[in-house]
Amino acid sequence: MGISLQKSAKVSLIENNSSSRSSIFLLLWEAEAAMTLFELARRSFKGNRSQYLLYFYPMVFSILIYFTFVSLQYNHSLSSSVTALGKLEPAFAAASIMLLAFAAVFIWYSNAYFMKKRKKEIALYALYGLKKKQIGRLLFLEQMMMGVLALSGGILSGMLMSKFFAMLLIKVMGLSTITGFAFSGAAILQTIAVFSLIILLTSIYNYRLVYKHTLLELFQAEKKAEKQPKGSAFGAALSLLLAGSGYFLLLQPSSSAIWKDFGFLTILASLGAIALGTYLFLNCFIVILLKRLKAVQRIYYKGINLISLSHLLFRIKGNILALTIISLLSTFTLFTIGTAGSLYYNMNALANKNYPLSLLYTVENEQQKEHIMEMIRKNQKNPIKFTAEIPYLAVNADLSATGRFPDDYPALLIPETAYKKLAGELGHSTSDISGENFAIAFYDGNLKQDEDPYTGKNMVLPGGQDIRFSSYEKKSLLNQGLYSFPVVITDKLYSELRAVYPENTLQAVSWKNDKNAGTIASQIQAYYDSEMPDLETVIFSTFFHQHEKLMQIYGILIFISSFLGLTFLLATGSMLHYKQLSEAVADQDRYRVLKKIGMGRKQINAAILKQLFLIFALPFLGAVLHSSVIMLALTRFLKIDTLIPFILAAALYALIYFVYYFATARTYSRIVNE
Repeated sequence: MGISLQKSAKVSLIENNSSSRSSIFLLLWEAEAAMTLFELARRSFKGNRSQYLLYFYPMVFSILIYFTFVSLQYNHSLSSSVTALGKLEPAFAAASIMLLAFAAVFIWYSNAYFMKKRKKEIALYALYGLKKKQIGRLLFLEQMMMGVLALSGGILSGMLMSKFFAMLLIKVMGLSTITGFAFSGAAILQTIAVFSLIILLTSIYNYRLVYKHTLLELFQAEKKAEKQPKGSAFGAALSLLLAGSGYFLLLQPSSSAIWKDFGFLTILASLGAIALGTYLFLNCFIVILLKRLKAVQRIYYKGINLISLSHLLFRIKGNILALTIISLLSTFTLFTIGTAGSLYYNMNALANKNYPLSLLYTVENEQQKEHIMEMIRKNQKNPIKFTAEIPYLAVNADLSATGRFPDDYPALLIPETAYKKLAGELGHSTSDISGENFAIAFYDGNLKQDEDPYTGKNMVLPGGQDIRFSSYEKKSLLNQGLYSFPVVITDKLYSELRAVYPENTLQAVSWKNDKNAGTIASQIQAYYDSEMPDLETVIFSTFFHQHEKLMQIYGILIFISSFLGLTFLLATGSMLHYKQLSEAVADQDRYRVLKKIGMGRKQINAAILKQLFLIFALPFLGAVLHSSVIMLALTRFLKIDTLIPFILAAALYALIYFVYYFATARTYSRIVNE
């Protein structure tokens, strides 16, 4: 379709609207008489590329990460290498869905703001004689062109980076190098399909935009005056009360009545209070604070504060919802990265606590025991530290009173003498049993570690005999994951019960270099699997295999959470960046007035830096504060060190927002000083 352009009309419009200096006139001046919509769309896209780039790069990054996740999801070589964990597909499928949902919201949000900025340009197209249908097609083509470029760039970048990402995943999961890596056609098709749909929907939105507004509305889209928010002292006080209440609930010990009575509802209530408190804090507290600062003359009339404070008061209202969403989303991101990083950071400590023995097993005869010990003695890489034989009685006891186990759960009754001998070899302190029908309980691997769940409670043996727990050790006596609960009883009670229940013996071995014991651990397991006809009735556990499993679980968690978090932080920073630049365009007339009354460029730039600092600092500080409280609650709950991983996550967040802050200030200054 051709577009007829009259040169006289060009000159007239340029003269009448010279103050707008819109790129549309330059585009149309250079256009030929028979220019097609596609050519005009290409030139318009090129002329607006600096604006498109504001969300083009995060969009490409989202496509890149999505393509990487689905590529790893369909990577059979990688899946076959994950021997301890099992399938990887569900983890990457879930991560891909989360990323896709966020990318869709981000692309829609960014496109809506971009089109809001271009409404005046659209009106100029209409003044130039283009029909609404032509303008709609033009906007549709521009968005499709941008989408195709982003999709192509994301997939090509993903193809180039997928091998690197796969190797990075292999590294954090502690796997050996995979045998091969091939690009998945299914991953490419899936990425093209889902993002093409998103791009198509935004293109349709752009096409319909020209039909939803009159010419006057399009011209005045950026001139709608924002009312100064009133603020509310009650709302400000309520915001602090809600946030404080949310923090208070989260920091309550798990043994408190509120956690026992309401459980998971406590978490929901606390997070809801924090979210509502954040909104009210921005909507009421910050507004009142700015008004109070404005009322203090020595502050208000100092330097360019008069401009900065006044501008913030009028602009804060339009930013409240966006700042709240960004703050809460950043809180979730920091918490996710901090939690995954903390688990990975504390992995060795968790493995040592949960699996104190290098090898724990039972045998059916002495020949099997001697064969395994001979294999261990021949292994020079992992010298033996100690060996121990632990007699035990296997019973199905009623442990329901503890609140940890059901009323029919396997328990291993161990005599006090054997316990103290093993504890001495492990370097653990020991406790004495206070009476004949009393026992000692041990850490059971449960995540809730901030309370003693056993002392004073009892277990009931099949014959009806009650045994009360007199003490609780916060250490593992045996390796976790045996599906049997070890209980230490007095030697006298053990002798009495031995006449009722059959006695067995656990073989315990501790050797050096546990994390490098893959060869001997695998050899013993292979022999064990071939010799034991019924693996369900025996006990077998190695530190190496359990550590390997933890490394694979926490490795994939830190990998997925880091890339999702990085995508979220980049996108939220881009959203904030874009919104401020949209306001910069709307404020050009105000800054022209300021320049006419004598304000210099240096003063204007200082005012811009001040007002943007608050806009970027509010969601950052809110997210860091919220997530630090949540991480503190997690530290108390899991008894792990979360400080260093959280500081690293917060530092990454600060770096991203620092870059966005100065990039926004630089572009903002260029726009208002044009």
